[in-house]
Amino acid sequence: MSKPKNILVLGGHLDDSVLAIGGIIKKYTRAGCHVAVVCFGNGDEGFAHIENKDTCTKKFYAEAIAAHRILGVDDFVCHNWSDFEVNENKAIYRQCMAAIRRVQPEVIFGHYWLEYFQHRAMARMACDTWFQAGWECSADLGKPHAARALYHFEVLQSMPEPTHIVDVSDTFQAKLDAWAAFQTGQEHLGAELERLEARARFHGSKIGVKYAEALTRSFFQPQPVTDLVAEL
Repeated sequence: MSKPKNILVLGGHLDDSVLAIGGIIKKYTRAGCHVAVVCFGNGDEGFAHIENKDTCTKKFYAEAIAAHRILGVDDFVCHNWSDFEVNENKAIYRQCMAAIRRVQPEVIFGHYWLEYFQHRAMARMACDTWFQAGWECSADLGKPHAARALYHFEVLQSMPEPTHIVDVSDTFQAKLDAWAAFQTGQEHLGAELERLEARARFHGSKIGVKYAEALTRSFFQPQPVTDLVAEL
């Protein structure tokens, strides 16, 4: 029996992984894979009412733990940055590298280049640390590791030309259940439930299934070709 895959999701905020690829995550955990979700923004800007400002972070984190457990994820880490601090900087870059080296993933999932600055920053850092985590450097962050592939996901805006469409018809309800656990997020992303279903149906229509999630494979690291006839 082959060894179960390790999968790493690098998300800007507590709910990004669920909104983007909740169905894919559930498919991996059902298959016995180890999925680690590492995020950075702690939800401190996620209050829709001023009276919730001092309590929203603790509540949002508890909701994130519950949501990811619905998807079968026990390895969940939030690095507790303020939401608007999630940007390209040395500290977060090192935390991304450390996550890759700790989890030793075969596949990494990260943000796409669209959307607002925190998600754009995470797209850049996911690519760069995927590349640099395999170097013989920064030994304090763990043993070097080169993941086989990195895929970008969408959260709020659709990717223009996805390279892969994944049928999640059998796990889409789990995604909805996980999103429902984010009661705090629903206060400022109230219309997201309808958008979730609309996007999933749209992507599903491309491959003849009910619900699907879209990915774009990164070729930031060129893929080696050793057998031209077989591989191209």
